[in-house]
Amino acid sequence: MDKNLPGPMTPFDDLVTSPKLQIMKLLIPYAPASGRKMLAACVKIMELRETLHIFSGKKGAVRAQMLTEEENPSPIDLLNSFRPYLKPREAAALDMVINLKEMMAVMEMMQSTSSSEPGAPALDPMDLLSGMLSPEQQEMFRMYTDMFSQAESSPQKGDDIDGNRRMDEQSCNEEYRSRQTGADPDGSIENLG
Repeated sequence: MDKNLPGPMTPFDDLVTSPKLQIMKLLIPYAPASGRKMLAACVKIMELRETLHIFSGKKGAVRAQMLTEEENPSPIDLLNSFRPYLKPREAAALDMVINLKEMMAVMEMMQSTSSSEPGAPALDPMDLLSGMLSPEQQEMFRMYTDMFSQAESSPQKGDDIDGNRRMDEQSCNEEYRSRQTGADPDGSIENLG
């Protein structure tokens, strides 16, 4: 992303900043050094005047932006409204906070469900996570779930199956042991060289 591109204007800034003020703001860096301070102050005073005018009058523009009592946004909605005005690194941190909040909500739901209904069937984690995962992540989750469930149901390598000895144990019979281990049957080290 080009670092010189300005971020989007907030809805409130869009109300109080006219195209004339935008042009004046764009001219500040090109104004003579002695006049920049005065031009910047003039722009801010004009914005303040427009702000006071909007709130003192019966303009419907501010009311259109206000939330009604019935709308009551969630904290997640509030955080998501910040996203367009954040830098990529800040947006990633915000995403992490939102995901953490959603995971906490899922955990609370699981705890309340398991404690309130002792005979109820266990919740499927895939059902709980499906709303939070992309289709690719859902497929990967299914694949790993299947892989782990197969691993749990299949016998482990070297298990005693059908009365056969495990292959990873040492033989108890001395004649089948390797003589090249470097130790005599009495435990002394012999010279193999």
